[in-house]
Formats: sequence, structure tokens, C-alpha cells
Amino acid sequence: MKRIIAILSVLILMLTLFACSDSKTDTETTAAAETTAQPATVEEVKPVGNFTFTKDNFPVVGGSLALKPFGQALTSTVLGIPREGAIDPEIWEGSTTYKYQQFVDGEIELLLAYEPSEEAIEYAKSKGFEWEITAIGADALVFICSNQNPVKSLSLEQIKQIYSGEITNWKQVGGNDAPMAAYQRNRDSGSHTLFDKLINLGDKLVEPPKDEQIGSMIGLLEAVADYDNSSSALGYTVYYYLTNMESDKLASSKILWVDGIEPTNENIASGKYTLVNDFYVAIPKNLPEDAPARILYNWIISQQGKELLENENYVAK
Repeated sequence: MKRIIAILSVLILMLTLFACSDSKTDTETTAAAETTAQPATVEEVKPVGNFTFTKDNFPVVGGSLALKPFGQALTSTVLGIPREGAIDPEIWEGSTTYKYQQFVDGEIELLLAYEPSEEAIEYAKSKGFEWEITAIGADALVFICSNQNPVKSLSLEQIKQIYSGEITNWKQVGGNDAPMAAYQRNRDSGSHTLFDKLINLGDKLVEPPKDEQIGSMIGLLEAVADYDNSSSALGYTVYYYLTNMESDKLASSKILWVDGIEPTNENIASGKYTLVNDFYVAIPKNLPEDAPARILYNWIISQQGKELLENENYVAK
């Protein structure tokens, strides 16, 4: 009997030590993860209603092209799958207005997008559709020209005068004696919606020649870089897209400062660079709390979602 008791005592001691060892390992692992600020994982998502995301129940996520890297990181992180192949690139193609229309029509279940245009807002109203929307970060409207152009900075007033047709030659802003080719984006693009809001010319905005209105962000960057007299071209885009997704274009072009302020993540976050606007996450209004799209929405607007945005080099709110 004493022998049996002794054996049981040893077994109990071993189990206790094993449990303590596991507890210590878990604590060390958690501390290490917090120290290195790694992106959130699917295990961290599970406590939200004890819900586990799978490929079958994961909502269709799509939106503005400049938010595609976040969509990819989000899907990869929550599902615990490699980034490569995590998203369908086609769901990120097309203008921001078109993405809002797809969202209204139910083709996109969770939208990551820049400011909705008036056209997108009217489309939602015409369908009797309401969305729930939260600002999750900020980006900037930036102006670009050839790196052969000696001009470093434009004032906001000069930008308005250029796009209203009052300034037509670079020498009027301290550059070479050369006519300006001021490119614009198509009216339903996110960057043009941003331009309309921040530059706010209304009816004063001049209608550009057909070949100076560009239908895609990459098309505008290439137009500025490849313009026949490249030092004369001017265009605009969003900061994140250029600096994080198409940074190779900066080999032949440059970002102009505005009112003497350089657009950087720090200056965007502080508001020192003034041509800044929010971007958003949206879901259909009144989704139940246990709907996968709402669970994911709540996670995106949480601290974990903010950390994931920052890991992708966005300016998070």
C-alpha cells in the first residue's frame, strides 16, 4: 500500500511540474509576441463570440486598390494562410465608386475603401441600402512630377490655380519655361473624389484634354513618368499607393511638397501635411452580432486591427 501511495505521489509531482512548465512557456510566448508586435493571429480572433473563421465562412472582402495590401494581410492573418493567393485580385479591380456599387449589390460583404463619391452615395440611396462605416486610417493626396523638374514645392493656392487654368506654365511657380500637362483621374476614382474634397474647385476645375484624363492609378503614374516632355507633366495620386505599392515609379518621378511640408507618415498622422483624408471599413447596416462580416468588422476597428494596419505601413487611427 505504501508503495502504491509513493508511486501516486511521484506521478502527481510530475504532472504538477509539467503543468507549470507549460504555463511558463505560454507566458513567455505571449510576452515575446507582445514585445515584437506581431500581427494578430486567428487564435486571437476566436474569443469574439467564440467564432472561428474558415475559408467557407470568411466574408468577401474588397475595396479600393490602395487598401489591397491590408485586405491581403487581413485575410492571411485571420485564416492563418500564406499571403500569396490569400485574396482574389479581381475583387480589388475597378474604381472606388464601382467598389461601393458592388458592396451595395452584395458582391462585397466587407468593404475597405476611401471616401465614397456622390455617385456612390446616390447609388446606395436609390437601392434603399444603408451602410455602417468607421474610419480606420488616413492617407494623403499627393502631387507628382518628373524628378527632372526643378520645382520642389507648390502652395495649395498654386495647385488650385493650376487646375482652374490660371497657371499654365511651370515658370509661374519657379520652374522652367515649359507648358504644364496637368493630368487628372477619372471622375469615379477614389483619388479624384479625394481631389474634389481637398482641392475643392467645383465648377472651376478645367476639363482636361482626353489624353490627360487617366482611368487608373498606375496609368497616371506611368503617364507622368513617360510623358514626351516628362519634366512638364503633373499629376496626383494617394500617398500609400505610390510609396508602398509602386515605389519603383519614384526612380523617374518625385512627390512635391505642399506649402513647404513633405508628405510622410508622421506628417499625415499629425495633420502637418494638410491634404489628408480618412479611409474606411464598412458593412451593411444592422447586421446581427454573430454575422461573420460584423465579427470581422469589430476586429478591424479594435486595437488588433490597428496594429495590423500599422504593420502594413498605413497611418492608422
